[in-house]
Amino acid sequence: MNVQIKAPDRAPGIFLSLLPVILLLAMFSVSIYTFGSDCSGGPNQIILLAGTALVIFIGMICGRSYRDLEKAMAQGISSFIPAIIILLLIGSLIGIWFLCGTVPTLVYYGTRIISPLFFYPSVAVICAVTSSCIGSSWNTGATVGVACMGICVTLGMDPAVTAGAVISGSYFGDKMSPLSETTNLASSSAEVSLFKHIHNMLYTTIPSIIIAVLIYAVIGFVSYSDNGGTVNTEFAGKIGELFNTNPLTILPLVILFYCTRKKYPTLITLFAGILSGIVIALIFQGPTVAAVFSGDESVLNTLKSLWKVSYGGLELHTENETINSLFSGGGMNGMLNVIFIIIAAMSFGSVMECTGCLNTLINLFIRKTLSSARLVISTLFTCLGVVLISGEQTMGIILPGRMFAPVYIRHKLDASVLTRTLEDGATITSVLIPWTTCGVFFTSVLGISTLDYLPYCFFNLINPVVAVIYALCGIKIIKLDPEEAS
Repeated sequence: MNVQIKAPDRAPGIFLSLLPVILLLAMFSVSIYTFGSDCSGGPNQIILLAGTALVIFIGMICGRSYRDLEKAMAQGISSFIPAIIILLLIGSLIGIWFLCGTVPTLVYYGTRIISPLFFYPSVAVICAVTSSCIGSSWNTGATVGVACMGICVTLGMDPAVTAGAVISGSYFGDKMSPLSETTNLASSSAEVSLFKHIHNMLYTTIPSIIIAVLIYAVIGFVSYSDNGGTVNTEFAGKIGELFNTNPLTILPLVILFYCTRKKYPTLITLFAGILSGIVIALIFQGPTVAAVFSGDESVLNTLKSLWKVSYGGLELHTENETINSLFSGGGMNGMLNVIFIIIAAMSFGSVMECTGCLNTLINLFIRKTLSSARLVISTLFTCLGVVLISGEQTMGIILPGRMFAPVYIRHKLDASVLTRTLEDGATITSVLIPWTTCGVFFTSVLGISTLDYLPYCFFNLINPVVAVIYALCGIKIIKLDPEEAS
């Protein structure tokens, strides 16, 4: 997001710039303490809107007109309209994939293929491969990730660790895929070729995912030893009784992969996944629809039920409470909370940039960059700080990228070091923060609160640490060629 509005003639000082951030973080702490895992269900959004009002007041004190501040908010929110539509379609897709049997079938066969001993590392690798292929952590989490959460219940594994493995794998692929929006955004922010950017990220990303997978393997081995590798075969049988688990019900996932690899627009890809799910439901899930909605197996009743599930989600009321909780959810209504956080976060972030508060804070880091190591570390913490303040990873990429680019040139560092650091600091950390769009999204689709899965997102936690170690040791801190530096 880039708000094209002239900075105020009198930018806020350090105190005024820090004031909304300090108050925001203090209120977030109170929100987390008071509401716990429910803090992202409304309290944090209210805090962001309150923070927006404070920044608007500060901007007006510094000479910015309310009309300009309002325009900044409108531009920031409007830039995310496509993302909001995508979220609504993802909600619809999840509900329909529940009812058409795609997710239940993945869970049903996954319990027969994946051993409890290798479950956690398998989840991380499967999600990493999937996300690398489709270039989206959100789509991976909403499809394969949801299925992995179902398999974890059947195998008796820990849902929080499973969610951490899903997120670790999903963000590895999101970071490394040439199809990823954040990957393209980071490379373009400093005018680095896409594949040069990806190649340079390998140095910090590959060691991080290897370490993460090894940790998941150790946790899996300990868990297997503790529970004796117990598999709930009765639960898998219940899935087979309620849903038709014909392998053809996985076809919508195959179509989603195909459309992504063909680089079709995201909206078209999601529509293809939804429509194919509707067709599969009409062919295979008539009895399921009749049982769930107390109707008949007619095409008309199935279409009516799919229509309801598309906007309202699936709500099961079987005798098995585990199945009810596992395969209930989705629908456009389920994404409204994520959309709320997007509107609130973008409002706050936009006025922070428009008033000059954000630039003032970023300049604090830039002034202290006396060495290449400190420059890289400052970039990392600036990216994290912008994500904390704005609640959105794209702002954590764009703003530091734009402001640090000339500083890297002065230090004669290759721009690919900057773009790599932007992803190390912003792309993979946003999901760890409860009030960000990514944090709220994964809480919504996986059913695990941000604070519960955070300790187990090993890739997301390790990667920034590896980046700091590289900076301190001077590893892969690539200098400009003499011709480029001159």
